[in-house]
Amino acid sequence: MRAELTRISTGISGLDTVLGGGYPEGHAILLEGAPGTGKTTMALQFLSKSCRDGARGLFISVAQTRKEIDLIADSHGIDLANVEIVCPDLDVWSGAVSVQTDDALLDILVAQTEEALVEHRPRFFVFDSLLELRLLSANTVAYRRHLLILRRRLQEMEATGLLLDSLDGEMEDRHERGIVHGIIKLEARIPNIGTIRRRLMIPKMRGMVFLEGYHDFRIEHGGLNVYPRLVPTERPADAQRFEPLSPSDPHLEKMLGGGLELGTTALIAGQAGCGKSTMATIFAVGAAGSGVNAALFLFEERPEVFRMRSQALGLGLEPLEASGNLTLNHFDPAESSPGEFSRHVIAAVDGGAKVVVIDSLSGYLNALPDHDNVLTHLHTLLQYLARRRCLVIITLAQSGLLGEPPHTTIEAGYLADSIILLRHYAVGPSIRRSVAVVKKRHSAHERGISELVIMPHRVEVRPFDGSDEEAFIAQEGYSESTPGQSLGARPSGHVPGGDR
Repeated sequence: MRAELTRISTGISGLDTVLGGGYPEGHAILLEGAPGTGKTTMALQFLSKSCRDGARGLFISVAQTRKEIDLIADSHGIDLANVEIVCPDLDVWSGAVSVQTDDALLDILVAQTEEALVEHRPRFFVFDSLLELRLLSANTVAYRRHLLILRRRLQEMEATGLLLDSLDGEMEDRHERGIVHGIIKLEARIPNIGTIRRRLMIPKMRGMVFLEGYHDFRIEHGGLNVYPRLVPTERPADAQRFEPLSPSDPHLEKMLGGGLELGTTALIAGQAGCGKSTMATIFAVGAAGSGVNAALFLFEERPEVFRMRSQALGLGLEPLEASGNLTLNHFDPAESSPGEFSRHVIAAVDGGAKVVVIDSLSGYLNALPDHDNVLTHLHTLLQYLARRRCLVIITLAQSGLLGEPPHTTIEAGYLADSIILLRHYAVGPSIRRSVAVVKKRHSAHERGISELVIMPHRVEVRPFDGSDEEAFIAQEGYSESTPGQSLGARPSGHVPGGDR
């Protein structure tokens, strides 16, 4: 029977999740990455967390001075009270010899490291960094020998150690990779706009089940915050009964065949100004007012503007926010990674939200410095939320002005179980709005088109009158879009309320 490895918390809750509990106790782990990726901060978080109960920690730094380490710790509020910090002095023999050779400096480094280990006998150990050890070694054989000696010393003391290595390009001979028990690789990329994008992965961790792939992380006050890659099956699915949540507007409820079901995704698409955010707010406010918690994630409007506009339409948010039934969250896509956004949504769901509004998908994608694979991230998030029996409402802006066929370059129809399509149309000198349900997987729905009325202190959906219908037929109509098709392309001969 295989013995289970004891886990030691990394001091970072998200990284503990990735590793299935933390670092394996009594083993050496390699933290590798380019300068500025957060290796030292991650190591300090580990030592601070592990040494709070009086356990001994030792940080040996060749790459940085004691003053620099204290500066990093202080900037994050990291307590190193029980951590001994040793910075080997490679100039200790400078008065005895005129020229220091690399071999002599290496001997000093190894001797001072051994002395510190024997003196302090730490339970937790960090060595920063292997780059200096590698540069001082005469050849790869000497480097590997010193690595093996260091690993043996840690094993003898049953210490859990982190070995930091600063990468400078790709190196062919990486002896430390085969010697250590596990590897964590940190990466950082600077986009043309926005904050640095950081991520990590676990290439190797012997004898442990861990979450593979890339995981976004951010360095902020307090240290690293890791956002584990989302896997929809990471938790069992809740019982699926597809219970409908009914909007407060009776005609809209009738159009939807009773409402939008929990455990599904609804897409509200339309041109600018046709009421997409308002329609999404109707569902969120209706759910929150009936005791079903809702969380709105805004990428375009600031929360204060969103509140004022909703209040002007008779959709007051403040009482629902005060009760905790509704929350507003604003994100700047240039400052937030897809992984970070997904984990914030999940945190809201863990807090009780059953309705999630994302306003808008187009704003999110257009503002991202690099949106490769973002729809894949979103699809994974939607699958996870469906397993949590959440209703997700996404708004999508389409191009095209009045009288022009609306279109979008974002193929998002496949994401949705329901699609609500909004349009502008002209009646004489007036511009009005229309609404149609063009797709609904889990119940029957009306195929007709109705008017969406947005006025001060009133939002309602009502049937067309005769003049409206004539005006609408004279302009562009609707199509029942299928996944992968551009929403809004009108088929020949289609009239409001008619079947294909």
